[in-house]
Amino acid sequence: MSIFRKAYSVVGAILMLQFLAQLYFIAAAIFTIVNANDNAKDVYTAFKSADNFAGLHTLNGDIIGLTILVMIGLSFGSRYPWRTTILTGVLFVLLVIQVLLAHTGIPALSGLHGLNALVMIGLGGFLTGRNWAFRPQTEGTAAAP
Repeated sequence: MSIFRKAYSVVGAILMLQFLAQLYFIAAAIFTIVNANDNAKDVYTAFKSADNFAGLHTLNGDIIGLTILVMIGLSFGSRYPWRTTILTGVLFVLLVIQVLLAHTGIPALSGLHGLNALVMIGLGGFLTGRNWAFRPQTEGTAAAP
């Protein structure tokens, strides 16, 4: 098994962990605000606290971009079929769309940011699972009795 294929699997698993972290960071930001008491001081404090989680969400999103670029390079090095390499590239295109959706300024359109994230998680999981390099190797077919 090629070292590139194993690296693709490891980086794919890291990508899935990054996706989980994204969900955690944005949920923590939202629930920090939602759980604030209904007075100006507490709401202000909640928004300031939520900024930390939102910043981590943004930073992790940037690192996800680098992770996907590494996966694209590894898909070439692994000599995977073009379908895999193209779908890994599509993952990067979805990330670019993700960034654009987050900054449209139109709430109804920016709401698609969450749906696009689910598509990215699904595609990332599909690519990682489909190309998992650590499966036990079968040694041909068993001899008939």
